[in-house]
Amino acid sequence: MGIITDAFGKLFSVIWSVISWIGTTIWNGIKWVGDVIWDAIKWIGGVLWDVIKWIGDLLAKLFQNLIDLLISFFEVIYALIDGLLYLLYNIGLIAVKIFLIFFEMAKLLVSLIVGLFKTLASLNYTQRTSSNTGYSEILGNIFEAAQPLQINVIAYILMFILWIGTAVAAMKLLSSVRVGGD
Repeated sequence: MGIITDAFGKLFSVIWSVISWIGTTIWNGIKWVGDVIWDAIKWIGGVLWDVIKWIGDLLAKLFQNLIDLLISFFEVIYALIDGLLYLLYNIGLIAVKIFLIFFEMAKLLVSLIVGLFKTLASLNYTQRTSSNTGYSEILGNIFEAAQPLQINVIAYILMFILWIGTAVAAMKLLSSVRVGGD
C-alpha cells in the first residue's frame, strides 16, 4: 500500500500545486485589478477633492468679495443715514435757537412799546391824593417846586428822546438780524 499512497500523495501534491498556483495567479490578478481599480478610485477621488476644494476656495473668494462689497455698501448707507439724522438734529437745534431769539426780540419789542406808552402816558400826569402813604404828597410837592423851573418838561422830553432812540436802535437791530448785516 505504500506505492499507491505515495502515488496518490504525489498526484494530490501536484494537483494541489497546480490549484494553488492557479489560485495564487488568480488572486494576484484579482489583487492587481483591485489595486488598479483602487488607485483609479483614489486618483479620481483626489481629482474630485481637488476640484471641490478649488470650487470651495473660488466660492469663498467670490462670497468674501460679495460680503465685503455688501458690508461696504451698508456702511456707506449707515454713514448717510447717520449724517442725515445729525443734520436734522442740528436743524432742530438751529430752529429752537432762532425761535428763542425771535421770542426774546418780541419780548424786547413788547417791553419797548409798553415803556414808550408808559412814558407817553406819563406826560399827562395828574396828581391824586393818597391814602396816607406820603409818596404822592412828596411827588406833588416836588412837581410844584419844579414847575417854576420847568424841569419836568425837559425830563419828559429827554425820556421821550431816550425811548425813541431805543426804539430806533431796536428797529435797526431787528432789520440787521433779518437782512444779516449791520
